[in-house]
Amino acid sequence: MIDESTVNSQIVDSVSTTVTLATGQAPSQAHGMIDAVLLETLGMAMYNAVNRQQSSGMISAAAVTSACARILTMQPPAPPPPAPPPPPSVNPLPGPAAPPASSANLIAGAMADGQTAIQVLQAQSAGSSQDAGLAQKDLLALAAAATAAANTTHPAA
Repeated sequence: MIDESTVNSQIVDSVSTTVTLATGQAPSQAHGMIDAVLLETLGMAMYNAVNRQQSSGMISAAAVTSACARILTMQPPAPPPPAPPPPPSVNPLPGPAAPPASSANLIAGAMADGQTAIQVLQAQSAGSSQDAGLAQKDLLALAAAATAAANTTHPAA
């Protein structure tokens, strides 16, 4: 039968070696785990910073786009109405000139000048008629003389 109260020396040596090995490697494993956790944390922090920066850029671009859309859809104020044209004005036509103070003398003088002019025209008309009559007689005499001269130069055969 096997005595169970004793442990094989090979097993004890194996367990002792494993414990020594684990104890010797513990500090380096701890530093390795800390390094791994630190790298993971730094990686996530950098990812979050880049993600936050991209989100901020998209939000600012959306804000600018929204402001531009509001500006473009905004109705400008209506221009003021034009000033009304001035009312039409009526300028009366000029009437006859007022006669001067001594208009009676001027009218009488104009009437006398008109009468004189009429008498001169009547005299010229009578003289023109006499002149026309004399001119007609002279032309008839000239025509008769020309006809007589033509008959004497070319006798009729």
